[in-house]
Amino acid sequence: MLIVIIIEIIIVAYLLKREFGKVLSDEELKKRFGHLHYFKDGKFQPRKPSEYDPKKVTKPNKTCVELKSFGLKSPQGPKIPFAQIQLTKFSFDLDPEDFAIYWLGHSSTIIEINHNRLIIDPVLDNASPVYFGVQRYTKRVIERDQLPDIDYIIITHNHYDHLERKTVISLEKGHFIVPLGLGVTLEYWGIDKSRITELGWGDKFSENGIEIIAEEANHFSGRYLLDANKTLFNSYIISGGGKNIFWSGDTGYSDHFKDIYNKYKIEFDLVALECDAYNTGWKTSHLFPHEVIMAAKDLNTKNLFPIHWGVFDLAFHPWHESVDLIINEASLSNIKVFTPRLGEKFNTEKETQIWWNY
Repeated sequence: MLIVIIIEIIIVAYLLKREFGKVLSDEELKKRFGHLHYFKDGKFQPRKPSEYDPKKVTKPNKTCVELKSFGLKSPQGPKIPFAQIQLTKFSFDLDPEDFAIYWLGHSSTIIEINHNRLIIDPVLDNASPVYFGVQRYTKRVIERDQLPDIDYIIITHNHYDHLERKTVISLEKGHFIVPLGLGVTLEYWGIDKSRITELGWGDKFSENGIEIIAEEANHFSGRYLLDANKTLFNSYIISGGGKNIFWSGDTGYSDHFKDIYNKYKIEFDLVALECDAYNTGWKTSHLFPHEVIMAAKDLNTKNLFPIHWGVFDLAFHPWHESVDLIINEASLSNIKVFTPRLGEKFNTEKETQIWWNY
């Protein structure tokens, strides 16, 4: 019996290590990134340090806080399944369009721009290194083997709700655009180095009529206890064919939104801002609903696409609370909010519906 237990422990440890990925050594991190103003004391540093204060955590009840990540149904999730659009390879034209967006839920999104097809933070299972942790409260809208051909895979940071090993290795084609330090994890998972480009804040990637600029986000990274902030966390500006998109990644509010707009003076056709998982206990790491509107104003946009909701319960508020509050505040600021159903194709010329009020 002891031998069986030991074997099981070894198997579990191996599986967890595989999901954790890999990070550069402290020496290599310093050698490669020590000159950057946002890399200090062996780690990447956000403008506002990520803070966790358990005394300030707002929560509905202790049972929810203590147990929801261990396979239990979220008490904050939808009570009944909501309408979504199931996608297959045949849902996509062979030639990507000039401008089209398919929201897969949470932050996972397919973007077609200037006849290139991009996928951002593709996660199709649970947001955890183990199968029972941080479960989805809605089924995925596409299977991995039904994903269309992807030209570019953009990763904002390495948290489990944004970077999923199974999906990464299923993408046999496409070039990866990732934050500094993250390439070693992809290589560890079997992705050829030639398919990976790492970008730091202000770095650009241009190819096939599109340009991707990595910019600042006020967040953090890590997949296990010992790798905190040893990879970077990015927002992105995606441009092509006369269209410009800002993608916030996970972030708290700071002056970086104003600085990004003032640096580039780009007229954004669409701004995608994370809008969920906020809490007073970690107020610098995610946007509160009123801060989403503040960030949209900083970026001088009239077209807002709330992301980072509709799949996982990562905080302790009802699953649609954030987007409800955002819509109310946006109506006072002449900002148009796009809320597609999961799997729905849209662009800024197409109206979307408030579909979750039942």
